This record gives sequence, structure tokens and C-alpha cells, in this order.
Amino acid sequence: MPRTGEAKMKGAGAPRRVLLDLARHDAHADIDEAVRNDLSVITPDGPYLFAASDETATIERLTAEGPDRYGDHRTFRLHDLVDLPDAEGEVDIEGMDVEGDWLWVVGSHSLARRRPKPEEQTPEQMLERLTQVKAQANRHLLARIPLTHGDRIPVRADGERRAAWLKFSKGGNGLTKALAKDPTLAPFLGIPAKENGLDIEGLAVCGDRAFLGLRGPVLRGWAVVLEAPVRCADDRLRLGPKGAEPYVRHMLDLDGLGIRELFRDGRDLLVLAGPTMDLDGPVKVWRWRDAIAAEQPQIVPRTALEAVLDVPNGIGFDHAEGIALRAAPGGGREILVAFDNPGRDRLAGETAVWLDAFPLPAPVTAGLPAGLPPVSAGPAD
Repeated sequence: MPRTGEAKMKGAGAPRRVLLDLARHDAHADIDEAVRNDLSVITPDGPYLFAASDETATIERLTAEGPDRYGDHRTFRLHDLVDLPDAEGEVDIEGMDVEGDWLWVVGSHSLARRRPKPEEQTPEQMLERLTQVKAQANRHLLARIPLTHGDRIPVRADGERRAAWLKFSKGGNGLTKALAKDPTLAPFLGIPAKENGLDIEGLAVCGDRAFLGLRGPVLRGWAVVLEAPVRCADDRLRLGPKGAEPYVRHMLDLDGLGIRELFRDGRDLLVLAGPTMDLDGPVKVWRWRDAIAAEQPQIVPRTALEAVLDVPNGIGFDHAEGIALRAAPGGGREILVAFDNPGRDRLAGETAVWLDAFPLPAPVTAGLPAGLPPVSAGPAD
């Protein structure tokens, strides 16, 4: 995506900046600048930082080279780790998480409408392009990939641990099959991303439970988190215990915003929220307290969510896509924010890009009401 003109930033105060040097130290120098220009997710793992772009089918791993710099960039192709239906296509990676010795990866599961090109096309050609909606098989990826001990390299197999994924194709996977029976969410399966259609853009994993945050749909101002119990059988991921519902729905009042990322903080989930449509802002981080403890579908009103951060955004550039928690150099913890379509002042040299780091406020321990009582279990309620 091309960067547009700069503009004044709005939101939080000036952050400290952290450099990602994406100069590769392996054999994959043929991959273009899509990584630094279209970062969609970041996930720390000790001294390492995993990252991904929504325009590639690769996982990037960098190593801390100081408190404010990651380098020693290595690239791992997803088609070497899982069986992608389209070996040449992008995955639209929108979520990653490290749980124990496993790296979890999820694609957007979304449809895409073709983007018109005013600089190249006639009005008739642009209208024709806008009628074209694409379904890409790789976007239906939900996978668990082993990480080697010590150097934490994603591999297809490590001893008895093997990569596993939901069976998927251009037609979808077990999750979209279940969603097609959901009277609330099924109508949005045929609507493209950025138009309030189904669009997964957040992933947090706790044990055998995957929390999937939806950028869309947003339902009368309420955002959706799908909690999907995941089990591994015959080297394949499957949803839910046998005979049980494949997921439950949680509804969050995020002031009309959709979910752009999830990150686990103990029993809480940090929620990066931004516009569902193709807009610049606002962008906020909320804390959903005790989200991991939820055993039934939750209705979480705005008053039960703790405001953590207003994330700066540019107009036409610097769109916050990923957040992560890490130890701050001076003590405490900080929120690391990665941006899609970075502005010119965020680029460094030919290969590097700056992220923002904000101090993480201490959680509010009193004064917030609890969420509404759980609703009945099951995706079709």
C-alpha cells in the first residue's frame, strides 16, 4: 500500500521508539518491502520477536540487539511449515501468539474486494474492479507450529511435536462451516473485509483455547470475540470437544470499533480497537479483565472495560495493526505498537522501521463494574 502525505499525529503523548531492522540474514532476500510496509502482527518470545505482514506468506523472526532494537532478521515460509492450498498466494496473517513451545498463526478468513486504481484505470474499469470479490484459500489458516527449544525456530516437526492446522480450502474451514449455521454471524460471511464482513484480526491463546478477535462484523456497535476450544487429533486441529459447540461468542462494547489485535496479560486480554471500515481512526487499547476466566459467553459493556491507551494515528498512514507486551528497559512493562502503511519518518534506511513503545499503566483494581451475566452457551443463541 503506498504511503501518502504526512500529517500531525493525534492521540497519546510522544512514545519511545523501537527499531526493527529487517535486513535479512538468510537466503530469502527475494521478498520485497511488504514486510516493513505492511506489518500486521508482532509477538515477543523472550529475546525474540516474531512478526508478519498481511501481504506475504512468511513469518519473520528478529532478535533483541539492545533495549530499543531488534535485528538478525530471519524469514520462514509458511508453505514449508503447513500445507497451504495455494503455494504462491498470500495468507493475510492477522494474528499470532506463542503459547509454551508452540507458535499459533491465523489468517483473516475474509473476502477481499478489488481495489480500484485511479492512476491507471478509466472510470468504467474502476467500477468493474469494484464488482470483483475474491476468496483466497490461504486466508482460512489456523495453525499451531512447533518452536525448537533454545533458538525458537518454527519447524514442521520437532521430535514428536508436529505442526497441525484446521483442514482448509478456498471454501473455508471448520470454523467458517460452523459460522455458516450461526444466525447472527452467518449473514456476514459473504461480505468483504473492511465492509463489516467477517474479518479475523486478533489471536490470543491460553492452553487449548484460542480467542479470535473480529474486526468485523460489528453488530450495532458491539465487537465480537470468538472463543474456540482447539484439540489436536491425528496431527490435525479440530474445534471444540467432540459433541460440543465449536466456539462461543463474547460481545464487547468498544464504542463502535472493531478488534484489530488481542494480547494476553495474565487473566486479562488487551484489545486493540480500530475502525471496521477503511478509515484512519480512532484507535484505542482496552483491558478486558478476567477474560481468560470466562466459562460462558460474555456480554461486556463499555463500563466494564478499562481504557488503557489512545494510540496515535496518521491521516492516510501509520495505522496501528499489532500490539505486544514486553519488559520496559527502565522497569515495568510497555505496549509495543506496529503500524501498517508507515509514514516516511517511521522508515529508517533501506530495511528498517520504527515501532512505538508506550508505558503500560497499572490495571485498575476497583471501580469498574463486572460484565453482564453470561448468556446461554452456544454459537447459535
